[in-house]
Amino acid sequence: MDAHSQPAPGSEAAALLDGQIRDALGLKSEDLSIGLEVARNLLQRGATADALRVYAGLILCEPTNPVFQTGLANCALAAEEFHLALQAASAVIALAPQDPRGYLVSGRACIGLGALAEASEDLRDAVALGRAARNAAVVEEAGRLLEALPDPARAPALAPAG
Repeated sequence: MDAHSQPAPGSEAAALLDGQIRDALGLKSEDLSIGLEVARNLLQRGATADALRVYAGLILCEPTNPVFQTGLANCALAAEEFHLALQAASAVIALAPQDPRGYLVSGRACIGLGALAEASEDLRDAVALGRAARNAAVVEEAGRLLEALPDPARAPALAPAG
């Protein structure tokens, strides 16, 4: 299955994407917000491994939730698990292609992996989408990371918006 195809309706993959595990546990999407708060609090306290486990559980329950995937990506970055962060960031980009946070986290993961050309591309996308979404925090962080990269191709993305 390529990145743009969907699992066949009625398949096991489709059932998992539709929340089969969540439903089997008797949970609703709203119930998972408690788990999200727990994961965020654990990460904030520095309990990264515990936060990763909670985020993994949230993803198992609702794999197509971009908020859960973003949380997992950020948590994986904090744990220096750059491949996992990149995988989760890729899911965010696929699920919410106009959300600049997916590109920002992907760029940060690529920096951690030493893939600087890919990082530059993702960070330029984060700046452009961040400007379109009026997300100053993403624009600022992506711009700061771009400035630190040794890639001279980053300069056009940092020009003031017209």
